[in-house]
Amino acid sequence: MKESIPMHLHRDITEAGIYQKIVTSENLVPHPIEYVHRDDYFILGLIVRGTVCIDIDFERQTISEGEIGLIRPGQVHRFVGGDDFEGWMFMIESGVVSDRYKLIFEKTSLSGNTLWLPNKEINELKTLYHLIYNLGEREEDMFIMRNLASAFVGIVAGYFKRVNSRQNSYNSRHAEIVLQLNSLLQTDITESHSPSYYADKLNLSPVYLNEVVKIVTGWSVSNYIRNEVILRAKRLLYHTNLTVKEIASSLGFEDNAYFTRLFTKATGKSPLQFRTKP
Repeated sequence: MKESIPMHLHRDITEAGIYQKIVTSENLVPHPIEYVHRDDYFILGLIVRGTVCIDIDFERQTISEGEIGLIRPGQVHRFVGGDDFEGWMFMIESGVVSDRYKLIFEKTSLSGNTLWLPNKEINELKTLYHLIYNLGEREEDMFIMRNLASAFVGIVAGYFKRVNSRQNSYNSRHAEIVLQLNSLLQTDITESHSPSYYADKLNLSPVYLNEVVKIVTGWSVSNYIRNEVILRAKRLLYHTNLTVKEIASSLGFEDNAYFTRLFTKATGKSPLQFRTKP
């Protein structure tokens, strides 16, 4: 029997909501977290030497020297391996990350979770990382640490934003709407997959909701909802022993055949084919 995907909570690591760790291929004691899991916090990983390989929601990401990698709360991931690496890990509780930065990271995940940075920007991040780390070592005022951590996240978000000019076309209200939609999808995805349902919940017209989601993410609201459904289906197929019919039902589908057609069209594989070979 497959077990449910474990969730790591930030409060089990630190009460501060901020945790830093420099990990190398030599100091993985007793061993890295190689099992599939999720976190309720953001992880930013700056690779200063070598390469690291991580599976994130069925996509293998190789992060090399000079790159920064991102894992958002709730993403299913596991450490695959590394080659003579040194990674500077920064775990940040969601409350430290502003809504605007969350939207930038949300959109980043549509095109990948890594970004290469020139030496100047890498060095700037390393300097700030060390400053925050040293304050923590001296148990300084947590308010200062959280502000510096927020600045670190903001700088990284700015780097990600720069690589996609579309980020400049939405405002804070757009960001707020998409974050509210994301929150509703977490709780109501089994109730409805209809854009009109979510527009009504948000007190918006379906046309306007579609326009906002497309501006922020590049997807229509129908495709955005479908992508969330398909991702959840993938997780359940691979990480549980639920039948296809049970998975379809858990995701709000009354018609198992329709769910199978939708999944096959989206992934190029039937649910059973995906379960065997994702």
